[in-house]
Amino acid sequence: MSYLNWLSKETKTAWWHDSAIPSEIDTAMENGAQGVTTNPVLTFKALQADPEYWAPQIAKIPTKIVGTERVEALMKVVALEAATKFDSVFLSTNGEHGYALAQTNPALAGDSEGMLEQGLRYASWRENIAVKVPTTKAALPVIEELASRGIAVCTTLNFSLSQAIAANDAYERGVNKAKAAGLPRRPCFIVQQGGRLDDYLAEIVKDNRIDISPSVVQNAGNAVCKRSYQVLREKGSSAVIMPAGLRGAHHISVMAGAKMIFSLQARIQQIVVDADLPQVERIDEPIDENVIRELMRIDEFVKAYEPGGLKEDDFIKFGVTQRTLSQFLWTGWAPLETYRSEVESDRWF
Repeated sequence: MSYLNWLSKETKTAWWHDSAIPSEIDTAMENGAQGVTTNPVLTFKALQADPEYWAPQIAKIPTKIVGTERVEALMKVVALEAATKFDSVFLSTNGEHGYALAQTNPALAGDSEGMLEQGLRYASWRENIAVKVPTTKAALPVIEELASRGIAVCTTLNFSLSQAIAANDAYERGVNKAKAAGLPRRPCFIVQQGGRLDDYLAEIVKDNRIDISPSVVQNAGNAVCKRSYQVLREKGSSAVIMPAGLRGAHHISVMAGAKMIFSLQARIQQIVVDADLPQVERIDEPIDENVIRELMRIDEFVKAYEPGGLKEDDFIKFGVTQRTLSQFLWTGWAPLETYRSEVESDRWF
C-alpha cells in the first residue's frame, strides 16, 4: 500500500488533488484523492494543458464575453468537470468530501458584498461545489453567510493561527444559524499554506541576515498548521484544517494521522510516494522546542504562530497574503478574462 493510500484508508487523514487537469485527477483518485482544490492559476493551467479537451465546451462561450463574466464561465466548465468525477465520493461521505472548489475574484478580497454575490453564483452551479474565499477581514461575514445557507466553504490565503481562529469562529456562527433554520451543515476547509509561509520567511531571514538555518525555517509552516489544528480541536470545531502549498514530504509526514485534508499537487504526490515514508502517525509529536525558539526570532513568524499575532485588520496586509493575492490575480484571473476571446485585455496597457 502506498503512503497516500495508507493515509486515506488507514488514518483519519485525507487528501485532495491540487490541480484541475482531468488526467491528473483520474490518477489521483486511484491513489485515494477525495476531492479537488483549485484556484484561478490552476484553472488557467488546466485549460492550457489540453486545449483540445476543453475546446468543445469553451466554444459555447460567446467570444465577445470578457472580464469577470468570462472568467466565471471558464471556471464553471473546469469546476463542473472536476466535481462530476467526485459525485460518488460526495454521496458516500454524506457531503464531507467530494468537492471541487471555485475561488472568488482576488480583486474582491476586501469587498464582502462582491465576494458573497459571486460565491452564491458559484454555489448554484452544483451541490458539490465549495466556495473558496480569502481569509481577510472582509471575507469573515461571507464565510458566516455561506455556512448559514448550508453552503460548503474553503478559506484560502491563510498563513496564521489568528486567521484560522477567525475563519473558524465565523463558520461556527453560520452553522448555528443553519441549524436554527433546519438547513444542513456543510463543511469548512481552512487552508493553511505552510510551504508558502516557509518560502516567505526564508526570504525574510536572508534579506535581514538572520542567522537561522534553512532546515529550521522549513518547520515554520508545520508549526503553524499543528498549532491551528490543536486550537481548533480544543474549541470543538467541526472545520477542517487543509495544509496546502506544500513543498516536500516533510510537510506531510509530521502531520500524518490528523483529521486534516492535505491538498497535494501531482509533483508532491510523486515525491511522497518516492520517499517511501514510514507509515506512522505523527500528528501528536510536537515541533522541537529549540526549533520554535529559533523561529520566534523572526517577527513575521511570531505574527503567524501566536494567538492574536495578527489582528483582523492586518489579515489582508500580511506580506505573504499580498504576494499570493497578486499571483492569483495576475497569473490566473487576469489571463482568464480574455482567454479564447475576440478582445484583448486592457489590463496590460
